[in-house]
Amino acid sequence: MIMYFGDVSLCYTNSLVMALDSYGFDVRPEHLEALMVMGDGASIMEDDPRHPLVFFDNGEPDVSISNCLRMLGFEWEDFFVEEPGCDLTEVRDRLAGMLESGPVVVGPLDMGLLTYNPNFRELGGVDHFVCVLGLDNGRVRLHDPAGFPCMSMEFQDFVKAWEARAISYRRGSFSMWGGFTRVREPGREEVYREVSSIMRRRYEAGEQGVIRAYAEAIRRNGMSQQQKQMHQYFSFRLAAARSLYAARFLAEHDPERAELKERIASLFGQAHLDNLAEDNEALAHTLGGIAELDDRFRELCILRG
Repeated sequence: MIMYFGDVSLCYTNSLVMALDSYGFDVRPEHLEALMVMGDGASIMEDDPRHPLVFFDNGEPDVSISNCLRMLGFEWEDFFVEEPGCDLTEVRDRLAGMLESGPVVVGPLDMGLLTYNPNFRELGGVDHFVCVLGLDNGRVRLHDPAGFPCMSMEFQDFVKAWEARAISYRRGSFSMWGGFTRVREPGREEVYREVSSIMRRRYEAGEQGVIRAYAEAIRRNGMSQQQKQMHQYFSFRLAAARSLYAARFLAEHDPERAELKERIASLFGQAHLDNLAEDNEALAHTLGGIAELDDRFRELCILRG
């Protein structure tokens, strides 16, 4: 297996890597992403009868950050607010308190309100995570893994994005993780068992047949402009990279599942090419192949989880 390293939208993973690195913990982004267990199956984001929006994952980044920290033996401080309209002074004070120990992972944010990004007007409602470095003179200093290191925003502007009103999956507004301490170092077999257990639970709780139904919808109705752009710039290449990272992690423990993930990664690469060529019939066929492999992967995850 030849591993891929490059521009992939793994903002939650890269933000956590940056924070842990500042604490002196050496973690690889591709390994951490595999432990997030995000890139399995598929879920419907918008159930349009002709042109549904489908993401090729079955997890939520905020939950996955906490799962990942736990299985690696960390203790940490976190904070979020379930109901909007809380006292922002409390939020600012909690952030400042966490920053006394080191950088803080923050998200989800609404990318459409991160005004240092020149494309922010086109990104309303897109979820994002960043690594906050400091809070000085009313400005939030941060590294944004979308290619914007050393950014800053006024706190009152930053919290508008941080409230995440347009992000459907959030556990609450103003989510953050900091104060990381490693209290134990679990072995690789223990981590593998934890990952397998999460894979099983997420497949059991998730929707079945989404990829196959999506392939059929594309075959019947073609693609909307929104679908084309989402797949061109985001979802297929992200799904391919996630599948490769999962394959590498699984290879030591379960070669059969690892081989399936590597084949799925290759087909997501082909799906990207089919989409660029605007060949809906070919894309539907490729997605059907992904569905078949994912069904087998799901069976093994439930069996071995």
